[in-house]
Amino acid sequence: MTDTGPTRDDLESPAEIAAQIAPASKAPFADPARLAKAKELVRALAVSHTNAGLYPTSHPLVAQSLGELVTAVDDLRAAGFRDVTVNIYKSTLFVENQVFPEESVTHRRMIEELLGRGISAMTFLESFSTTDAAVLAEVISDSSITDIDAARLALDRRNATGVDIAETTALEDAGREEEGRENKARARQSYNAGVEAMRDVETQAKLGKIFETEPLQNVVSSLLDNLFRDPAAVLGLTAIKGHDDYTLNHSINVCILALSLGASLTLDTASLRSLGLSALLYDLGKVRIPEDILNKQGPLTTDEWHIVKSHAEEGADLLKRIQLVDQMPMVVAFEHHQRHDLQGYPAPPAGQEQHLFSKVVALCDAYDAMTTRRPFRREIRPDKALAVLMQGRGKAYDPNLTKALVAMLGIYPMGAVVVLDDGCTAVVFRVNNDDLLHPRVKMLADAAGRWYEEPEVLDLRVVDPASGQFAHSITDCIPAADAGIDDVWQYL
Repeated sequence: MTDTGPTRDDLESPAEIAAQIAPASKAPFADPARLAKAKELVRALAVSHTNAGLYPTSHPLVAQSLGELVTAVDDLRAAGFRDVTVNIYKSTLFVENQVFPEESVTHRRMIEELLGRGISAMTFLESFSTTDAAVLAEVISDSSITDIDAARLALDRRNATGVDIAETTALEDAGREEEGRENKARARQSYNAGVEAMRDVETQAKLGKIFETEPLQNVVSSLLDNLFRDPAAVLGLTAIKGHDDYTLNHSINVCILALSLGASLTLDTASLRSLGLSALLYDLGKVRIPEDILNKQGPLTTDEWHIVKSHAEEGADLLKRIQLVDQMPMVVAFEHHQRHDLQGYPAPPAGQEQHLFSKVVALCDAYDAMTTRRPFRREIRPDKALAVLMQGRGKAYDPNLTKALVAMLGIYPMGAVVVLDDGCTAVVFRVNNDDLLHPRVKMLADAAGRWYEEPEVLDLRVVDPASGQFAHSITDCIPAADAGIDDVWQYL
């Protein structure tokens, strides 16, 4: 059994949570100073484009605006960007992968003229100079240029080597479908291998035998390799919810969540391997708890609750017996229910705090447990589960880790089934770190419930040019079963 915290009706709204998480987000311009520099780049680009269309290159206003554009690029480079890319996706303006909705409306004319030249992405390189800026501004304003080839030729002829242009924005992940499918298949193989390895360990532990941890270490290494190659392909695996083998699937899901969170915290590889193994074995003590108690549908008696609580000490004892070189799995097994405020169980020795790995595993354990349907209760929607964790921060859960988890998963995590403001049903396909309220989704069914033959990816950051507001937004998050979906993972 897992402590999942309160489920009150006064949970913070998605918007309230997003406002608190923004500073922890890994969006390229989450830092206010960087955001201001990105906005200055967009402004300087638009002004230089406007002035180049009104005056000759020799005009002082043109020279001033071109200088401001070069300065804006240099300022972003000084802030940590080697190259800076301005993207246009479905008439919406992005710097790197971060949406700028207000600027998408303010600079509509520039966007239209860029698209009219076949340009949807511009990368400012280290060598970007005033000469490059002048040529780029002229190309954008030249109505005789109507496609990307002509635009590139114009840049080449005028020796503008400090800027690259592209017809297809990197935001569309064009041409990467096959690579994504291969990564997804490879990640699923690692997941299945993990389930089988945990099945063997559980069987051996129930028989009182000493088990080998090398197969589990191999699973962690495989998951890490896949995580470094394609984080989304691995994190998407947590949408797999095995009702028949809950314990096995749950341990793999917690491992994946813990590894993903640990990687976002920039833990080194050795620490990640230790954390991953700890996340697989933290609940091993439950093999010593009678199954009729573990699966009991009604409330536990006082004696039964004491038996359940003993699994933490039982797990630590089991792991002590196999004499692991790495002591962290034993530590995490003992500590994962102690809570951040140390009001849980077992009581810690005086002056000892809960280890970071124990806090990570406890958080990931609670999230996956809440979002998985069990025989005795329905699952909690992912957005509500994260709201419950946020409500418990500072008490049951470490506040900084909780925010980091939400920043990583998004307000609407991958695999969440959502309803949009037009009544359509979709599944969250990718989280946008710059805007946690507006992920990329795959459209599954229209407002009348008719399923689309081919799910289309829709980026909810896209802005309506007329209103300057987001074209679509999420109004609700629903259980997958309510939408008639048995396996969410197939859509990720």
